[in-house]
Amino acid sequence: MEFKRYADAAPFVFGDLELRERTPDAFAAASFAEITVPMGADRTPRVSEKDHRMYVGLVGDIEFKIDEEILRLSPGDVLHIDKGETYGFHNGGYEEGRMLLIRVPGPLLPGGAQP
Repeated sequence: MEFKRYADAAPFVFGDLELRERTPDAFAAASFAEITVPMGADRTPRVSEKDHRMYVGLVGDIEFKIDEEILRLSPGDVLHIDKGETYGFHNGGYEEGRMLLIRVPGPLLPGGAQP
């Protein structure tokens, strides 16, 4: 059993975003992070290198562009992005947004190997 308290997950800044890594240390199959997206913040488009990248809307509305399709992720929505798809997002709303990101495979092992 492993229990992680939210208060113990120190946020780190990644561009305009703030992330809190939430993956249990004993779990290598996937990784979980909470992303805080301030108003006006962008994630520049990039190609997904993960087999599966899932975003779960928690707070606010985040506009995603997946390849050429635009959609809005709202609380409770789930977005799945496949490996090789180009994605980016923007918070053009009137409140800070938050999302849960689930990535498969999980984090790199020591030495850079994938689990």
